[in-house]
Parts: sequence; structure tokens; C-alpha cells
Amino acid sequence: MPTPPLGALDINQPPQGRAKYATGMDLKAWIVSDLQSLRAKLAGGVLRLIPAERLGERVDGGGIAPTYILWHLARHHDAAVNAVLRGGGEVVEGWEERLGVDSDLWRGLAESEDQELVEQLNSVEVGEYTLAVISSTASWLAEEGLPRLDAIPDAASALASQGVPEDRFGWLYEMWDGKPAAWFLSWSAIGHGFNHLGELVSIRNRMGLCPF
Repeated sequence: MPTPPLGALDINQPPQGRAKYATGMDLKAWIVSDLQSLRAKLAGGVLRLIPAERLGERVDGGGIAPTYILWHLARHHDAAVNAVLRGGGEVVEGWEERLGVDSDLWRGLAESEDQELVEQLNSVEVGEYTLAVISSTASWLAEEGLPRLDAIPDAASALASQGVPEDRFGWLYEMWDGKPAAWFLSWSAIGHGFNHLGELVSIRNRMGLCPF
């Protein structure tokens, strides 16, 4: 059968002989799926494979301990989604005793490692807290739906209410200022998490724990 001219093709119809695929996707389902995927990869690909006693290790004689990366990932997500975007309490509230820290919870928002804090934290509980933060956001979105994505929360007030010192975290105040809700979900909850998942997988592999 001769091929019809391009102008005669209906690009909205599937090619003959191929299965018809849906062209649309529910945005909420996509975001929730990404969060669930992030949680599963952290649980199965990092926390299940790195022994608890090695979570505080700085592989290759340097670098950042997995405990701190997990803490940073979780604190960034918790503060961005719950304190800033939702304007309420954070998941960390009620976890302090288990985690081994009861004040200055803004410690960990910085990318650079706080070695004194790592020695203070309970590494196993940090892992559980990280998973709980991601689960909390996924459940909130699944149950209540997406917030207005173009709304711009008052990030500065939320950070100040958490005691985040502006003189040390001016870069964070600037980064979060004027960002819409969509950004806090796409970057703070998802993109930033996958960034550090990759870092953790690299450390896991350099520890000789790659399962593949």
C-alpha cells in the first residue's frame, strides 16, 4: 500500500498495527509515582545494602557520610514542603529523641557536611525519618490533590520561623524566594532527592556494596 502524503496523516491517531497508547497523564499521579520511586530506591538500593555501622563512614578517606546526605535530603524536603509550601508542622517534629537531636534542626540544610552533627545523629533513625518525609508528601498529594502550582509561598517567613539563620543561609533564602509551589514539588521534593540518591548510590558502590 502506498504511503500517504505527510499532509494526509493524522498525527493524533496511532500508526496502523501498533497498540494505542494514552497521550495524557495525570500530573498528580506522576508526581506521587516519582516520590514513591525515590523512596523505594533509597530503601532498597541504599539503606538495605549499606550496613548501619557504615552509614557514618567517609568512603575513600574523605567525602560526605551517607548519614549526613540522608539528613540533608530529608531536612531540605521537610522544610520546603511542610514548613514552606504547606505552612504547617514538619515531619521531624516528634522524631527528635529518636534522631538524637533536639535543637537547631536547620543544621543539615547546607550541602557541606556538619561532622559534629553526624556523630550525634542516630544513623538508622535518620534513614527511617528520610523515608517518612517522602511518604508523608506522597500521601498528602494522593489524598488531597495538588496545591495551586502557581501560588508563591512566603518562604522567608517559614525559614525564619524555623530559626534558620539568614546570615549563614542567605543563599537559601534567595534561592527559595519567589518560587512557586510547582518548584518546591519538582525540585525540593523530587529533583533534589534524586540528585542525592545518585550520590548515595555512588558511595555505596565505592564501598564495594554494588549488588549488580
